[in-house]
Amino acid sequence: MAITRAASGALALLLLVSQTARATCGDEPRLHALDFWLGQWDVTAGGQPSGKNDIEAILGGCAVTEHWLDVEGNAGLSLFWYDRNADRWKQVWVTEQALLPGGAKEKTEVRELTSPTEIRFQGRYPGRGPGVVIDDRTTLTREAGNRVRQLIEVSKDGGKTWVSVFDAEYRRVN
Repeated sequence: MAITRAASGALALLLLVSQTARATCGDEPRLHALDFWLGQWDVTAGGQPSGKNDIEAILGGCAVTEHWLDVEGNAGLSLFWYDRNADRWKQVWVTEQALLPGGAKEKTEVRELTSPTEIRFQGRYPGRGPGVVIDDRTTLTREAGNRVRQLIEVSKDGGKTWVSVFDAEYRRVN
């Protein structure tokens, strides 16, 4: 029995739709880029306690949440998601000081790093005063001993020079 072009095209479309419907975020390798950071963490900076962070994959691995609580009781929340069209992870970060510079910001994964043990996010937010723009980047590095380093740097000159504002060590709680 011969299959017409229309039937052949419909069959191909049906096959594509069924494969797409079965595809899950857990099946996509790029969606595992933050797996090393998942878990509950005690965080120190400069050898001193800085806070606690709970990093969790949600929605079947399609997104990651970060629940931060510093030693003074200040909270922050991130949502990370993979933008398939841009082929980049993205982050939105919000704190209780969302109206102050750095209290709410968006970042996108940058690919300048060549190590599979690191991932970097970068973005911009308005600083204090007219025309002031702060470039902000966060680098997460998987380290030996079930630890992660988080380095947050800022630049006020368009990324020519960077200053470290938070250099922290994460130690897994469980």
